[in-house]
Amino acid sequence: MGKKEDRQLIGLRMRASEIKRRRHELDERYGRIDGICPICGKLIRKPKRGPTARFCSRSCRQTYAQRKQDAIDFKKNKSAELALDQLTKQGGDYRKRADGKRESTLNAHKEIKNVRKASRFSCMFQLKTILECKPELIEQATANGYVANLMRAIDQHGTQGDAERMLRHLGYTGPIPTGDK
Repeated sequence: MGKKEDRQLIGLRMRASEIKRRRHELDERYGRIDGICPICGKLIRKPKRGPTARFCSRSCRQTYAQRKQDAIDFKKNKSAELALDQLTKQGGDYRKRADGKRESTLNAHKEIKNVRKASRFSCMFQLKTILECKPELIEQATANGYVANLMRAIDQHGTQGDAERMLRHLGYTGPIPTGDK
């Protein structure tokens, strides 16, 4: 309120509400109300010089700054939570895919083991059949011949010496073909 208007009110016994009403009337008459505080909603008076203040008081300015910082922090936290959720979901997807690959690898290893086992039994059955039908083929076997290859396959899919042990168990007493001939 200017000095001239204050002089009009000096010496009058007026209530605070009356003074406030008269100031408001003067402000409207001279166009000095220039804005409203965005925090508390009070009217902001235009000063004689300089720009109109954005807030009615220091506490409103601080409240605004705190709310603005809280909004920035909320956005940061929200984006961090979204990123964490997305990474967690991707991690779960990767884990599921890795478990699927591991399971398929284990199944493939089981299949390979079963095929080797079947191949070993097949080779052992062929060697047994040769022993029962034509044992001279075992005695006359060459180093890279069919019988020597059968015996190597039996030993390869089992343990070393399985073919010889099987022949001896079945009663074969002749020479065992080796890779020397």
